[in-house]
Amino acid sequence: MSDLDKALKGGSAQLYLLHGDAALLTREAGEWLRQRVLDGAIEDFNLDRFDGGDRLDAEAIAQAARTLPMMAARRMVWVRNAEGLLNQAKGNLGPLLKYVAAPDATTCLVFQANEKVKRTGALVKALEKDGCVLESRAPRDRELPRWVEERARLRGRRIESAAAALLVDAIGADLASLDGAVERLTLYVEGKGTIQAAHVEETVPHTRARTVWELTDAVADREPAKALGLAHLLLSQGEQPLRLLGVVNRQFRQLLIGHGARAAGASLQDAATQAGVPPFRVTAFARQVDRYQSRDLLVALDRLARADQDLKGSKLPGALIFEALLLDLCAA
Repeated sequence: MSDLDKALKGGSAQLYLLHGDAALLTREAGEWLRQRVLDGAIEDFNLDRFDGGDRLDAEAIAQAARTLPMMAARRMVWVRNAEGLLNQAKGNLGPLLKYVAAPDATTCLVFQANEKVKRTGALVKALEKDGCVLESRAPRDRELPRWVEERARLRGRRIESAAAALLVDAIGADLASLDGAVERLTLYVEGKGTIQAAHVEETVPHTRARTVWELTDAVADREPAKALGLAHLLLSQGEQPLRLLGVVNRQFRQLLIGHGARAAGASLQDAATQAGVPPFRVTAFARQVDRYQSRDLLVALDRLARADQDLKGSKLPGALIFEALLLDLCAA
């Protein structure tokens, strides 16, 4: 039994809420339900789609859900981009709330949101009470290489751990981009051959990836002039400050975990393993981890968190906020 099969009760429920901070995984869950519920039935007759990009009508959705399937055991009503509807006031949702309280046994009604929804909405509460809820959670930074390996396995391929880590460092935490890169690599490496780090270097923009690593090293080594120069280069190439901040943030979190491991008596190699540092980054990690005290790393992470808030909410240019962050992190 697959993870989705178990989490989604085999597609047998009448009501579903799909949401979370990993939109790719949420979309895949919706597509899995479509295939499982319809199971070869004629979609033109047995699938109604609604989109939150349009003005959603609660009565129309409820009426579609009450429609009987045609030449099939079940039908599906799929409400995508539903976050706006799920956050609406109770007074606007009367027909849907009434339907959710007594759903039709031959209909699978699916609400799919692109983000994590608040649990305070009346419709969300009703779905949590009477339906099946799946909250998709994005892997943590240190879990991303393992996630990449699993995506390759689902395609019948194997990717080396070093290659998976290299791909994460090159692309970041964007699951859709990572998954697309894995797909391209499975096509690039012929047959059933193992995907290696060399294949990643040949298919991912290598210069930009290497420059990102050089930037994180310059910051961790406290070299402000070099860090600013590399930041200017990356920003001019189209990199987004928020994405670069995420990479630097991961670097300092790894250093904090590694520093704690070293304080507990771990070797440099064991500390790197505990911190999730890929093999090709261990040399730089070893150079940097013993230079910091725990307090320095906690202060750096606090500064990174404030920069994250500023990039998401301030009217100042993102490049300016990021450069100020780099200068603060490089300060002794």
